[in-house]
Amino acid sequence: MEINQQKQSEFEKYKLEVIESVNTVQERIRKEKEHRDYVDFGSYLSVKLQKEVEEVVRESLGTQDVEEIELSVPPSHISGDFAIEVFRLAKKLDEKPNILAKKIVDGINEHRMDLIKDASLVGAFVNVETHKEKLYQEILSKILELGERYGESNINAGKVAIIDYSAPNIAKPIGVGHLRSTIIGQALANIYRETGYSVIRDNHLGDWGTQFGSLIYAYKEWGDEKRIAENPLVELKDLYVKFHQFSEEHPEVKDNARELFARLEKKDPELVALWKRFRDLSLEDFERVYKKLGIEFDLSIGESYFTEQADKLVDECTGKGLCRKDESSEAVIVDQMGDLPSFLLRKQDGSSLYLSRDLATLQFRVNTFDSDSILYVVGSEQELNFKQLFELGRRADYLPEGVEAKHIGFGMILRDGKKMSTRKGTLIELEDLISQSVSKSKEILLAKSPNTDPQELDKVAEIVGVGAIIYNDLRQSRTKNISFDWDKMLDLEGGSAVYLQYSYVRINSIMEKLKEAFGEIDLGKLEMNDISFVNKSEFELAKKLMAFPDVIAKAQETDSPNYICGYLEELASLFNSFYNETSILRTEDVKLRESRIALIKGVSMVIKKGLSMMSIKVPEKM
Repeated sequence: MEINQQKQSEFEKYKLEVIESVNTVQERIRKEKEHRDYVDFGSYLSVKLQKEVEEVVRESLGTQDVEEIELSVPPSHISGDFAIEVFRLAKKLDEKPNILAKKIVDGINEHRMDLIKDASLVGAFVNVETHKEKLYQEILSKILELGERYGESNINAGKVAIIDYSAPNIAKPIGVGHLRSTIIGQALANIYRETGYSVIRDNHLGDWGTQFGSLIYAYKEWGDEKRIAENPLVELKDLYVKFHQFSEEHPEVKDNARELFARLEKKDPELVALWKRFRDLSLEDFERVYKKLGIEFDLSIGESYFTEQADKLVDECTGKGLCRKDESSEAVIVDQMGDLPSFLLRKQDGSSLYLSRDLATLQFRVNTFDSDSILYVVGSEQELNFKQLFELGRRADYLPEGVEAKHIGFGMILRDGKKMSTRKGTLIELEDLISQSVSKSKEILLAKSPNTDPQELDKVAEIVGVGAIIYNDLRQSRTKNISFDWDKMLDLEGGSAVYLQYSYVRINSIMEKLKEAFGEIDLGKLEMNDISFVNKSEFELAKKLMAFPDVIAKAQETDSPNYICGYLEELASLFNSFYNETSILRTEDVKLRESRIALIKGVSMVIKKGLSMMSIKVPEKM
């Protein structure tokens, strides 16, 4: 009896662990709301420049609504520092684009402006010339002022975002199939925080469901404790695969597995103890892989925590007339909601389903954290599931109108054109992918620098190899499928993390040479009026740096980390053009030299920060 009570308390112990982690997060959010120091987005030069243009356009056109006006960088063959495209505004105001553009040009040229010098008309485009020296000075001054905080903003100050990502199933190694959710989710968590959100990173583990009936059956029939002790998750995964292979010839065992899960749902002490063991072993293994990828979570609760509340909510929804019990099967069904097809909320044997547990999770997140946004970073194939969840949540008043719920869908990683599957044994383990990438990186680095210290080589290869995997995913649109291809995943040439890492290292090398030649350089003493430039490449590079806060804001607004990747590649390309035509070491004018040092220091900080938002590290040497 004593043993039974001890086993039975395992689930209660687990619930107490969850409550403790939730309390920690709540306290952090409270402190952030009270004490966090934000950078004012309006203090960035790009915002000031945009407002200056908007004010003149409003006055010139006699209208307040000019949101369609946006400054952009024109192609290199077009003169002008910035361009204004007027087609959207012309359509809105029902005016010919070229006539509207002429009014804007005249308005700009008639005003004395702080940052803008003049404007010219090219067809239906407005080309804008700025007071270049003033613009250049303010850009570098702002970067020197903020340092590593450059790019942060208060756009979403005081808001709370919960981001649900990674979410692997326990009792098997993390496969490449979970790579995209893990990487995209972590990047979004970092990006959201940069714009002022307090972010809760939630690893909603797949630790409940009928598959655990299958696993428990397999463990009881074929489990080998010695093998499990040696390699827990690989052995548990193999047992799961073996069950499905065995069940194809012996379908009756599926009923046995369903019965085991029904007992687990009722918190059978023996089965709960077994389940908790599988869960603990899994978390330990996951943490090792996450650490390699630079992935961190605030919560790792999982579906299991919400099973009891799911049952209550199903009953509540039935009472509200939002679902009904089918008389013949005893299953609970939600009938068609608008264009959304009907779906099950409870199985005929009384077991909960993904969607009912998700409904309980949704209610918990809204009530516990007073959240403003909830993001579900889950594959695009689950789009219908989330539409049904959000609609039912709204109708049942579990998801208030003021709370934004979004499904951040993404394409699959395919192998030989097919989705990978654990039960079919076609899943590639993420840890194997990381090892291969690091090994390949080591080969390439060694070929370039044969005399590198072995310890330093291992350290850099780890950074480059992991960065290559992460960046290869994030630089692409998240909505597209990615064909699994070792060569593409491990391509360390152009358009890759290593290209950006090498640009960062190159700047470090320049700074070291400058230090040797001129001693320690204190850029804090560089006054704004002393900042200057000579070459066009310097100004273009500063203009690109000016755009960094806007790029972060756009990446957050659209949930698209690839905007930051594209920006960083363009920045590195502009830096390399500048580097190829300008020698800072041979710059004799002290103030010009210090200005150039401030410029490249700004580039290195932005590259490092941009990559860190992707959870990609930079080596100091390569």
